[in-house]
Amino acid sequence: MYKSVRMSKVRELNVIRKKGKPSYLKIALLYPSLYHVALDTLSFHMLYYFINSRPRLIGERFNITAKSGYEPPPLSIESRSPLKNFDVIIISVHYEPDFVNIVRLLLAADIPVFSSNRNKPYIIVGGPAVISNPEPLAEIADVLTLGEIEPILPFLLDKLEELHDNKGEFLDSLPPEKGFYVPVRNDEKIIVNKADRLTLDFHPITQIQPLDYGRRGRKTMVEAMRGCIRNCKFCLEGNIFKPKRERDFDQIRLIVDKSEEYNKTRKIVLLALSYFDHSQSDKILEYLVNNGYEVSVPSIRVETLSIDRLEMIVAGGQKTLTIAPETADVQLGINIGKPFVKSIIEELLSSAKKVGIKSVKLYFMIGLPGETDSHILKISEFIRDLSVKTGFKGVRELKVSFNPFIPKPHTPMQWFSFEDVATLKSKINFLRRNLGGLADVRFYDPKWAQVQAIISRGGREISNVIVAWATYGGGLGNWHRALKKFNINPRKYLGSLDPSMSLPWQKVVISY
Repeated sequence: MYKSVRMSKVRELNVIRKKGKPSYLKIALLYPSLYHVALDTLSFHMLYYFINSRPRLIGERFNITAKSGYEPPPLSIESRSPLKNFDVIIISVHYEPDFVNIVRLLLAADIPVFSSNRNKPYIIVGGPAVISNPEPLAEIADVLTLGEIEPILPFLLDKLEELHDNKGEFLDSLPPEKGFYVPVRNDEKIIVNKADRLTLDFHPITQIQPLDYGRRGRKTMVEAMRGCIRNCKFCLEGNIFKPKRERDFDQIRLIVDKSEEYNKTRKIVLLALSYFDHSQSDKILEYLVNNGYEVSVPSIRVETLSIDRLEMIVAGGQKTLTIAPETADVQLGINIGKPFVKSIIEELLSSAKKVGIKSVKLYFMIGLPGETDSHILKISEFIRDLSVKTGFKGVRELKVSFNPFIPKPHTPMQWFSFEDVATLKSKINFLRRNLGGLADVRFYDPKWAQVQAIISRGGREISNVIVAWATYGGGLGNWHRALKKFNINPRKYLGSLDPSMSLPWQKVVISY
């Protein structure tokens, strides 16, 4: 659906363009990925609308234009203002490989990359990848925010409005117990701050809608629930965003009932790590379907589904069902905290076919601790059996994605090693040969997974690597070039970890 977007050509609904006075604080909101990825990220909308709700603040957006190479001088979407002219740059980053895009944009804007060489603009970075391990950005950012928007953002904006003319006083005003990591201060312990409950104050009903993709490109995202009750040992978000907090039915009804007027769409996307773990999930879905909304429920646990729920999903217009078995082996499923029960999945997908689901997406991991070639064979056999028993077959009906296991900080599986790329490629080749023609089979490049593993486990020394990588233009080849420049051996970051080791992210304290 989406094409490469030239920011000068963007046409949008609900964009905010403030003129303001010279004394107003100009904040650049930077999402270090492509335009459509930012549009699909609800937290970026939250930042945009909350910042612009403050009378003396002006928030404007920036994205990259390409995944690698050299960026043109970045100009804001709203007013075509240069990034360098902003007082503050607030960055939300979800994936470690996007760290390089932060630096690519700074270089393109002729902004000093290292915080030690820069007074303004202040650079403040947050997001799941930062909560996981802020150290790879510690030489670049002035402030790293460890926590959720609700407790972090109002306090941060108050201090910016009060102290933005004095960098030292501003940095000193941000305490680590409130989730602010100021690297030059060498904070030893930072408490991740979380919202006690989900309120409407931070959830924008109005959301930016692209006008160039037609009505099908528009949607209203609704965060139905944050956190998770499950115990998947590999999942970063499931572990750092505990406990589960629900948005209640009345709040969701208010958001969706106003969404058509503001967003010119009746498509609702219900966001949650596992939607049907919401105590009012059926009531919410029934309300939406009975009132004629088109509904998408992208994240569902197999064991929470029933025929009634499948029928309701189909009645809401959803034609694709996405589930993530992760493995096809019972013991591996137990080991990673996500039990695998073949019969449940087969019965579920057989029912899904009967009630009108047109296609299925399956997600698996490869390279799990203890995994052997026999486990990979089991995945192949499981998918083949599943196709025969359920009737889902061919590239249109059966889509399968494989992702290498990446040990992430703050998860129970952080101690395990990342499998070597050659072994992962061998497994991929086997799966491609055995499943080709049966399904649309896709693989996350093991080389990129290795990049993610190294950055997610790295310390401050990785800041230099990221800057060199960006200077070379990004991309896989230049990543290895940057590692060589600083004589960094990837193996240092990819092996198993000893629990007695000192880890870069141990200063981050997460409560549950």
